[in-house]
Amino acid sequence: MKIACCQFAPINGNIVRNFESVRTLVHAAEADICVFPELALTGYFFKTISELSPVAQRLDGELCHAIAAVAKAESKAIIIGFLERSGDLYYNSAIAFDSGGKLVGHYRKVHRFYFETCVFESGDLGFPVFELLTRSGEVMTGMLICYDWRFPEAARSLALQGAELIAIPSNIVTTTGMLHATLQTRAFENKVVVAFCDRTGSEVNGGEALTFRGESALISYSGEILRKASAEETETIIADFDLAKTRDKRINQFNDVFSDRRPECYSSAGEDGLRSLVH
Repeated sequence: MKIACCQFAPINGNIVRNFESVRTLVHAAEADICVFPELALTGYFFKTISELSPVAQRLDGELCHAIAAVAKAESKAIIIGFLERSGDLYYNSAIAFDSGGKLVGHYRKVHRFYFETCVFESGDLGFPVFELLTRSGEVMTGMLICYDWRFPEAARSLALQGAELIAIPSNIVTTTGMLHATLQTRAFENKVVVAFCDRTGSEVNGGEALTFRGESALISYSGEILRKASAEETETIIADFDLAKTRDKRINQFNDVFSDRRPECYSSAGEDGLRSLVH
């Protein structure tokens, strides 16, 4: 299964140009699945509802239909960040279209970052896993968005539901710390493939600039980075994975990283236990 991360610099508020970039990158990618950044069609840096509402889109709107048409025409699955309007509410979402153009995956970001807390609702769909049909077969897929990567429970929730691939559309602004090492850990501890697609470029709002990290990465279930993009260039990275190998969680004849879990022990050391220690 060939998976691509299509890294580029969306233009804030310019849906037409961003959609054309997406269509061009999908057409050029020799892959079964194309993953794009967070909020790839609208840009990212919004501080108020009045700024984002003109570009917010409904799941049944023209933009979703246009992405579906690209997926069907190219016979490639597409996973992409999406600024979703639902009634009077707004969500930082990710959506997935199969190779026939059918919308099969929908996730709303649970862990909001920075000004996202001012303009987006917290995700209310949990961490769904879905079958993503590609021209090379079906893939059990889950999605996270950017800041979700810091929370191991999120990736574990997807893996426990059978995810073979975790796609992570992102707009990372952090240049220090353990980003890639943590992503490698998420892949390794859950024995899943991780497709982390970040954006490049920068956006300015009210005199404040955000510069995005780039460095998209495709990570094997062994934790190895197979492909990594540059920090500044528009580029597509592609790696070929045998996703069937993610289904076997055994590490030797005695141990299995999922069946060896002891949730009954973890709960006593969880949030309730920590509260008792604090109080």
